Amino acid sequence: MRNIARLVFVLALLLMTVIPAFAQERPSVLEILENDADGRFTTLVAAIDAAGLRETLEGEGPFTILAPTNDAFQTALDAMGLTPEDALALGEPLQMVLLKHVIPGQYFFRNLTSGPTLETVGGETVTFDLTDGVFTVNGVGISDPDQLGSNGIVHAIDGVLLPDMLAGMVGQATEEPAPEETPVAEAPSRPTLGELLAADADGRFTTLLAAVEAAGLTDALSAEGPLTVLAPTNDAFAEALAYLGMSAEDLLADTDTLTAVLAYHVIPGQYFFRNLTAGPELETLNGATVDFDLTDGFFSVNGVGISDPDQLASNGIFHVIDGVLLPPAIAEAVAANRANVRFVHASPDFGSADLYANGLVQAEGVGFGGATEWMDVAAGTFDIGVAPAGGEAASIGSGEVAPGSWVTVVVLGSADAGTARVQFVTEDYSEVASDRARVSVMHAVENLGAVDVLVNGDLLIGALYYPGANGDNDGVDTRDIPAGVYNVTVNGAGTSNVAVDAGNVRFNGGSNYLVIAGGVPGGVQFIVLETAAAPAE
Repeated sequence: MRNIARLVFVLALLLMTVIPAFAQERPSVLEILENDADGRFTTLVAAIDAAGLRETLEGEGPFTILAPTNDAFQTALDAMGLTPEDALALGEPLQMVLLKHVIPGQYFFRNLTSGPTLETVGGETVTFDLTDGVFTVNGVGISDPDQLGSNGIVHAIDGVLLPDMLAGMVGQATEEPAPEETPVAEAPSRPTLGELLAADADGRFTTLLAAVEAAGLTDALSAEGPLTVLAPTNDAFAEALAYLGMSAEDLLADTDTLTAVLAYHVIPGQYFFRNLTAGPELETLNGATVDFDLTDGFFSVNGVGISDPDQLASNGIFHVIDGVLLPPAIAEAVAANRANVRFVHASPDFGSADLYANGLVQAEGVGFGGATEWMDVAAGTFDIGVAPAGGEAASIGSGEVAPGSWVTVVVLGSADAGTARVQFVTEDYSEVASDRARVSVMHAVENLGAVDVLVNGDLLIGALYYPGANGDNDGVDTRDIPAGVYNVTVNGAGTSNVAVDAGNVRFNGGSNYLVIAGGVPGGVQFIVLETAAAPAE
């Protein structure tokens, strides 16, 4: 458990200290083709210029480009008995071919795996398919998808798509000697995984890189590999911190847990998305496995979305993921440390309030008597703050939330009198019989004195004090009662003086109730909160 807390602190510190790099503007789709690290698209770029389409593809878009490689063009030219020079001189037919490779709009691979038929700029249609892990368009393999540009996206394909009127030319090769192979520009060397992550145009991986450095793993991202890295974004790390809870323990020196988590995001070998869509289970450097899945167009690893796959480096590949993966042993410890918390505003003169826990807002603009839904949180110490809606929060107390517990955090007291405070109410969510209701009553009326709670004129709870008014009492008592409708009143303890008559209140079988008597003497109000059944663990 200490290791988990240390991980939380490390990640929290990184988020607070790392300043994301300024995002560079992404290249256009044409620049992606021209600057391909392996020089795969020189023939396509030459064809675009010959057909007069450069200005179009430098436009606003967005476009989805199906980009045949040089090898794909050479195969098509051989089949048609054409030289590259012949093809570039075709004029309008060349333009027709190229326009069949451009789709209006921006379609990521995840939008295409369900097999849509889309209209191209040339007026014809193309059909996508993913079967047994093979991703195709009109039967042609899509080998390198999702190259994202400023005005669209590029998918590398392994063949040339011919318009219907030209398709018959395939196979009508002459006996002339094969044309010379189109020269391919020498490809610049690809960056390493570390360099590629650091150069991300949107600066999405500053937290990941800082975590790698803190764990002493920077050199691993420049090693020979190949490696497949599952790369959480800064937003993914922020969400993980919110889920785990943040700690200010002096745990920065412990890198064991951080290393274990990061190693769980690295797979030996190089796996493109096309190798992963069949749902393999692969072992990570951590030793535990991760499971891939593609269902209804949603591509995931351990249930976490893979949003930007196939970022190819010189020593491997990385896939952008939308969450942080926890190794099984750590995930089990985290799950055992969960609790359930909700917040109730019962301070009669505070007005509309924002409620905070450990510096993070939990609810905004809550009025007197308002309550949040149950929240699944990391157990631990919670410092509670309250602020006028949109204002600056001030701490009003703290308390412990134990693993597995159900705790209602109640803001009570007077803002005007400076007695606003917080009370942690631990409720009993063990099973309730279907014909009974569990009713917890809280005395939250400052300066009222002890009270009796009566149902149908009979004493249910006697001498209930305001929290802390009688030693260390929490101002709450609980009873299980037969389900039904009851007339509920609150009297001064041992008297017939009615502080408030709540009228008839129905208590349903199998439900838990927290009934809060709030307000001020002479103006007591009832807050009735029902949970129809104990929420699932």
